[in-house]
Amino acid sequence: MSDSTDVANTPLWGPVTSLALQNSPHTGLRLRDLPEFLRAFADVKLAAVRANRDLGVLDAVRAEVIAEAAGEVARGDLLDQFPLRVVATGGGTSTNMNVNEVLASRASQLLPPDVRLTVHPNDHVNRSQSTNDVYPTATKVLLVRQAIEVASVLRKLARSYRRQAEQHEGVQRLGRTGWQDAVLVPVSETHQAHAVAAERFADQFDVAAQTLHAVQLGGTALGTGVGAPAGFARLAVEHLTEITGLPLRPSASTVDAYAHADGYSLLADTAARCAGILFKQSQDFLILSSGPNGGLSEVILPKLQPGSSIMPGKVNPVVPSMVGQASFSIRAAAVAVGMAVAAGEPDFNANGPSVVANLSPALNELAAVVPVFADRCIDSLHWNRARLAELASHPFDSLIEQAEKDGYDAVAGRSA
Repeated sequence: MSDSTDVANTPLWGPVTSLALQNSPHTGLRLRDLPEFLRAFADVKLAAVRANRDLGVLDAVRAEVIAEAAGEVARGDLLDQFPLRVVATGGGTSTNMNVNEVLASRASQLLPPDVRLTVHPNDHVNRSQSTNDVYPTATKVLLVRQAIEVASVLRKLARSYRRQAEQHEGVQRLGRTGWQDAVLVPVSETHQAHAVAAERFADQFDVAAQTLHAVQLGGTALGTGVGAPAGFARLAVEHLTEITGLPLRPSASTVDAYAHADGYSLLADTAARCAGILFKQSQDFLILSSGPNGGLSEVILPKLQPGSSIMPGKVNPVVPSMVGQASFSIRAAAVAVGMAVAAGEPDFNANGPSVVANLSPALNELAAVVPVFADRCIDSLHWNRARLAELASHPFDSLIEQAEKDGYDAVAGRSA
């Protein structure tokens, strides 16, 4: 059998991929730019080929080489063979056929030289499948993995906040309402609140991921099961569960799964709301660290890099600024996903490529910026205790206590 490096840069795709390349724009996000998606697709194809082999509808020789080719794609060995845009012509069929054609060509190369067989992209690689069930199943595997990663980094952020809470136990800061002085707030409680929010969103990502555990593999055309042998759906999902290590299950109603893609919206909305809170937290640190002379200067953020190309010595809060800007594209992606989910047909939603093209990069962005926020900002910040003491010298705490004794109007008159 040949080494996968022998086929590097050798076109393995076939006529359908070539037509899609001709009919689609030549710029934009490509399948090869999302190796996690190709890995998920390859995992689905591997599950299908194992089920077909077990059911006797695919011979063992072809099954072995298709499985080997799928393993190469899953490892990222053949990324150059996936030049299609994520949003290409068709509702995912071009992508499915790009995968089918590459796997068929590579599997044919992997056949022993004394075996006179060929591997066909439709008859063998796509056996018992259609784009209608393969594409959304691969999408769910992709998004579940990404949601799990985002939940993990959010819990890391929460731990960073809790360490700050412990380090600043007993320190007080002046809280504000309407940007005016209010009452004293423990710094530890401020960071505990940050941690609670991060953990809450981690839990919500777990919940959103669970809604995508139900996959429609084996539903073929429109969820009716036409085109797959009896028992294929159950067996294929069992294999996919083993391959991915995810707690997947067959959709309770494949017709529902084909017609309604609201699970994507739940995950996208969770990402958007999380990005909104991260934006809020990053902006809070921008405000509290403002200065050093003309602002609050309550928080001192790590000095990481020059903040100006013309003002020597100026240092800006670059990480909170990055987090805030990253939130814009994440929240925008949720809008696009919501539109794609709502725009389905009566029996099927063909907008899966739009979901992948928007939601997968958004989740990647979250998974990328949150650890940097934790490592390069939260873990290294400290509170300016002298400044806190100065600003906290005249809080409203005592006035509230006096009002409880003497009445609101009397105290308000004395403090006016």
